[in-house]
Amino acid sequence: MNVQEFLKIHGQSPEEINIFAYTTQFLEEMRLGLEGKGSLKMFPTYLGVYDPAYGQRPSKTIVMDAGGTNFRSALCHFDAAGGMVIEDLRNVPMPATDRDLCAEEFYDEIARSIVRLLPEGGDIGFCFSYPVSMAPDLDGMVTDTPKELKARGIKGTRVGESTLRAITKYHPAARKIVILNDAVATLLGGMAQTCGIFSSYIGYIYGTGTNVAYVEDTVNIQKLHYVTSFGEKMIVNTECGNYDKFPAGDFDAIVAGETSDPKSQLFEKTSGGKYLAKLIKITLEAAAREGVLESPVNLPEFGLGEVSDFLKGAKNALGGAFGSEADGIAAADIMTALIDRAARKGAVVNAAAAIKSRVPAGKTAAIVAEGTTFYKLYGYRDRFERYLHAILARKGISYKIIGGEELNLTGALAASAITSQMNFSDGKGRVIWPK
Repeated sequence: MNVQEFLKIHGQSPEEINIFAYTTQFLEEMRLGLEGKGSLKMFPTYLGVYDPAYGQRPSKTIVMDAGGTNFRSALCHFDAAGGMVIEDLRNVPMPATDRDLCAEEFYDEIARSIVRLLPEGGDIGFCFSYPVSMAPDLDGMVTDTPKELKARGIKGTRVGESTLRAITKYHPAARKIVILNDAVATLLGGMAQTCGIFSSYIGYIYGTGTNVAYVEDTVNIQKLHYVTSFGEKMIVNTECGNYDKFPAGDFDAIVAGETSDPKSQLFEKTSGGKYLAKLIKITLEAAAREGVLESPVNLPEFGLGEVSDFLKGAKNALGGAFGSEADGIAAADIMTALIDRAARKGAVVNAAAAIKSRVPAGKTAAIVAEGTTFYKLYGYRDRFERYLHAILARKGISYKIIGGEELNLTGALAASAITSQMNFSDGKGRVIWPK
């Protein structure tokens, strides 16, 4: 049995992902999600597009970025040219990644991490990279805790309210807070750093986990029927890591089954950087047991960095695990196929977001990409772009992948600047957008 037959038997072949068919299906799930149905959460963010004029204010904003591994915080403001000025940036381990914390302890650790910023900083922009359902007051309720966060009881808590309550124990000044997802922060960061020169923006996260945000016509967000007034455009957080319509193979199921909630975040658990190395390891071990590899293997623990080095030809510990040159070649074919499969899925969700953004003819959509896995996983980006181009070319849509420095922090600052232009004057917690 060769590699291709082995992968097909176990439902892990990249050819199972027909990029055109699954883009059509994903678009339908996006539509359903905007109506409050389907597998995509499609969270409205209550944030519109960023205008550089919003940043022309001297006050310093506290920005925080809570990711899958690290927690970063700083004081930030925009200078006269629209560039972001960062002061006192610190990076510490994300709370509740190394030990169990209850909800109160979790938010208290966040508060203590920014005590140094409280005397000088004002309002807060908080990039919280976990699924939250946003409310019109720009606070968000935690709906899930993927990436194996060990924070007991935070599901159902309001992130902003809980964070401010913890902060007041250390500094009681009144301040506003806006919560946004990392994909939304990446989108806004790219928009702010390019001064909005592209016709549409997509925020794409492919690192520890994966997610996409895009700009939607507000009228299409039908589940917002209870809210009176918004601008014409609103950023939507798809939470596509939870998408469950891609086919799952035998080894995908094993990876998901070893997590704390095997039925959640299925797309992320078959593609995200936190899980892909484990998927590769499980697949290689099965290939050895089933005779696809000539010799047994004793694989060391490895990450995607070691996978990339091996595929580049480095003689690392991973390469030494295979008993023959033929086994090394077969192992490389398996790794490449699983990376290709992930790239197809990534292209599908980004292409759907670009199509849903209704990019005008002759204009370009900016895909603001963030994440170590996107930029460093060997072979991923080339395959991703090949499939993305194939899908979008049929729709006459052009795109440009852009990056940037400190996109999440820039996006958190931009979100705070946007909220400074919002008016909550109807007294019912419903947002009235500026004209």
